[in-house]
Amino acid sequence: MLGAKAWLVLAAVAWCARAGPGPPAAAAAAARLHFQAPLYNLSIPENSPPRTYAQQPPADEPLGVHLPAAGARCRFRIRHGDKDKFFKAEERIVGDFCFLSIRTRAGHADVLNRERRDLYRLEVHATVTLPSNRQLEADTIVDVSIADENDLSPLFYPTEYDTLVPEDTPVHSSIARVTAEDADLGLNGEIYYSLADPTDRFSVHPTSGIVTITRSLSAAESKRHELTVLARDRASLLTRGEDAPAARASLVVRVAEVNLHAPELHVRRLPELVENSTAEIYAIVEVSDRDSGEHGRIASLEIVDGDPDGHFRVRPSLQPGEFDVVVHALLDRESAPRGYNLTLRATDAGHPSRSSYLTLPVLLTDANDNAPVFSREVYEASIPETVPPNTPVIRLKVSDRDEGNNARVYIEIVGGNEGGEFVVNPDTGVLYTAVPLDAEEKALYTLTVSAIDQGNAGTRKQSSAKVKITVLDSNDNDPIFEQEEIKVTISENGASGTVVARVVAKDADSGENAYISYSIANLQLVPFEVDHFSGAVRTTRLLDYENMRREYTLRIRASDWGLPYRRQAEMRLIVQLKDVNDNRPQFERVDCVGYLSRRTSIGFEIVTLSAIDFDAGDVVSYRVDSGNEDNCFALDSTTGVVSLSCDLGDVRAETRVLNVSATDGTHFSDSMSLTLHLVGGSGGEATPLECRDTGVARSLTELLAAAERSNAPIDFADEFPLAPSRYGENLHAPEFVDFPVEVKVNESVSLGTSLVKLRARDRDLGYNGLLTYGISGGDSDSAFRIDPDTGDLQVIGYLDRERESEYYLNVTVYDLGTPQRSASRLLPITVLDVNDNRPRFEKTLASFRVTENALNGTSIFRANATDRDTGEFAHIRYSLSGTGEGENEFCVEQDTGVLAVCAPLDRERRALYELTIRATDGGGLFAEALVRVTVDDVNDNAPRFGLSAYGARVREDVPVGTLVAVLEAFDPDLGAGGVVTYSLPDTDEVVFTVDATSGTLRTAKQLDFEERQVYGVTVRATDGGRPALWAEAALIVELVDVDENAHAPAFWARRGGEVPRRINNLRPDTRETNGATALGSGRQG
Repeated sequence: MLGAKAWLVLAAVAWCARAGPGPPAAAAAAARLHFQAPLYNLSIPENSPPRTYAQQPPADEPLGVHLPAAGARCRFRIRHGDKDKFFKAEERIVGDFCFLSIRTRAGHADVLNRERRDLYRLEVHATVTLPSNRQLEADTIVDVSIADENDLSPLFYPTEYDTLVPEDTPVHSSIARVTAEDADLGLNGEIYYSLADPTDRFSVHPTSGIVTITRSLSAAESKRHELTVLARDRASLLTRGEDAPAARASLVVRVAEVNLHAPELHVRRLPELVENSTAEIYAIVEVSDRDSGEHGRIASLEIVDGDPDGHFRVRPSLQPGEFDVVVHALLDRESAPRGYNLTLRATDAGHPSRSSYLTLPVLLTDANDNAPVFSREVYEASIPETVPPNTPVIRLKVSDRDEGNNARVYIEIVGGNEGGEFVVNPDTGVLYTAVPLDAEEKALYTLTVSAIDQGNAGTRKQSSAKVKITVLDSNDNDPIFEQEEIKVTISENGASGTVVARVVAKDADSGENAYISYSIANLQLVPFEVDHFSGAVRTTRLLDYENMRREYTLRIRASDWGLPYRRQAEMRLIVQLKDVNDNRPQFERVDCVGYLSRRTSIGFEIVTLSAIDFDAGDVVSYRVDSGNEDNCFALDSTTGVVSLSCDLGDVRAETRVLNVSATDGTHFSDSMSLTLHLVGGSGGEATPLECRDTGVARSLTELLAAAERSNAPIDFADEFPLAPSRYGENLHAPEFVDFPVEVKVNESVSLGTSLVKLRARDRDLGYNGLLTYGISGGDSDSAFRIDPDTGDLQVIGYLDRERESEYYLNVTVYDLGTPQRSASRLLPITVLDVNDNRPRFEKTLASFRVTENALNGTSIFRANATDRDTGEFAHIRYSLSGTGEGENEFCVEQDTGVLAVCAPLDRERRALYELTIRATDGGGLFAEALVRVTVDDVNDNAPRFGLSAYGARVREDVPVGTLVAVLEAFDPDLGAGGVVTYSLPDTDEVVFTVDATSGTLRTAKQLDFEERQVYGVTVRATDGGRPALWAEAALIVELVDVDENAHAPAFWARRGGEVPRRINNLRPDTRETNGATALGSGRQG
């Protein structure tokens, strides 16, 4: 430090230089006294000893006053601002200027302390006594700054730090901040932090005091780390290096256990569970956690999904870490046919807790706990009685909620089939007729059918249902007359409409098939009719025995109203006509007139009367009604001979008129007159009588001829129609017409589809030629039905070529004659394949591993898919998807299904491929299989730094062990090939060290900018593979110059005529000031 006199000399020189030539200023200032400036700045180091002068900056106005006159005396006094009496004001006169100097007092017990007070504002009073004893006064302000000295060491507050760091804290995270203070200024008060003991696990920032971790922490390795942090001011480090005094603080880093791992679940036992079993424990689940302590304790294992009805629960087992999955309700496979997928969640007791999940499939084995169930309790069906045997009646649908053999149902008829009229296909449930049915014998069948499952013996269950089958009546019965022949006798002349007889026929059929109408089948007209509904036979006109047929044979026909043909029956009704005396005798000749001689002898037959009676067998007798009162004439009543019984000579009358009538005993004829004229003469004979002919004889002849014709013998071929064949024998068997050689049908044909219409014929007529069709064999799957009436072959069951590709149906056609005749043919039915089956993979999920250096063409897997179809539909082609757009690492051979590597693999780019192999058949149907290919790692990647070159700047005065940079390299390989270690290959000069684990670069010795400004550090990253791969990165470390401020500025005094010389042999950090070369100008920082 320069002395006070030197400062005065410098001040005087400066003042004189500014004054320049001219008269003294005292003359101008004689009338007044003043300081050159109202405020002056001085500085003095703290802890200065007594009599140390405060220094004024060289460029400031000189501190003092001008003396107004020669011989004047001056004196300075501190009036205010020095309460502690640290300072003393002194004066020194140089020429006409009185300089003021401030110094520390002697004998003071205390010293200046900048940290306590760094500025004193002094009010200084100046008194100048002129030679005339006149006094002039002036005041000024002097600010005295207390300059800092490195008199204090840094202090930590607090001195003990404690921090809790979770063990999963990322590397290079800040975990604590230590704080030290130094009341000094500048370099004296700037603090550098460092760790007392070298460590690769922690670092402290030299200026902020932030402590970071440079390696991963593990509570398992150490739960407590004790660090000692040093705090030094920069000035001490510059002057004393590592020997500089340091403040110490202890930092305790407690590593908190972190819940790093989620629980791991393993199922130790997973049996199949039989439904409705009383087994309690289904599975034992082992739960472990790689954490320790509370974090490794399993807090709970619970079912969170897959059990909506709460059939399962979890309880701790007696073994630690084990839990039992318990079934606490009877399980029903039918309510959960796919079983259960229980989602278990294990939660540890860590904070925060971690959970892991496990899907636990529950496979329920079917127990035969369900009986077969018919779709209906009572089935109703109807069938015509004319259908042939083996005609399907109804399909019985049975379901069983069980599976496998427990659901396979066998159906049988257990009741109501005593006559064996029906059979059932036990597999398909189709009920067939077994024999011809007869509705007249039995029109309603109530069958009891039973369905029995095929479970294990002792567990089989069954159920039953009723099948009511109504046999529909067909017109298969002829009407039957109560009597095949009836003889009746009726009298002639009965009124028209007289009931001759009542015929009755019955029909065993029902309905219209049994409704009978009657008719007369005679071809020739007969005087009879029959009531169509009552069977009453009536006359249609008056019957006359004499001229009509006396015996009628009627064919009465009874016809039912059935369809398609009426059935008929006939009987004979013989009607015999009985003669009735319904005719009067009639004389052949009437109104006879003749002449009779009076001399005629007695007994002379005058005339024979003839009366005819048309009735057969009637005897005619005669009588004289009048004119024979004298009995002169005699009439033979039998013969009708009129004879003379008296002497006419005695008779006075000239004319005798006899009225004669004839009778058959019941009826009398009209009276006829016989007029006899009595004449005299000699002759004794009468002349012939003249009579009027009535024509009765002719009529009788005609009547007899007509009767003869009417009663002529009957030719039945003419009288009655030729009986149709339906009333005769069934002579001919049916025969198929255009029977198909083969029928082809697609297996996808819908139910009810008509395949072919079979045709047959029968040369008989009526019912003898009426045909019905049936399948008598070859349909074990109950897939076909033939319409009994039309011969239409239909599909009634689902076809499946893969189950049955060909059927041979025995088709039979029957007629409805008696005896029934039939014909049968085999009809081949070929089931054609359609693309109804998708390809099926042998395995739909497969996993494989391949190394990433596998060569192209390496085979991984061969997909094997089959298709139950045939031909082109069974030809399978393979394709691949799932490799990603533009990616073709894998390919599949389309014909063989071989999956192979087709492009270089890179696990680091993609480690898992989920490939979908699609198998497509010739019809476009496809199936897919998932193949997971895991690419195994090989050490094919060297570590990579983020940059090829790094840069860092660091002050030259940082403590040893200061973190300079962190260089991290990444290796995408797995295992040891991905573990990176760091090293410095150039070890000629150990200036820096690198942490082999984290890549943290630290200083290894004290740096010096003046010695070396830049360092090039090569950091090598090496992986753990075999062979090992490595990479290097360059780090350019630039040192930042620090002004150590080791020297104060020094001046050279100007001597007369000399030019000041700059001193060049000083330290490199010198620079010029105004009028001097300064050494270490106190640059802060």
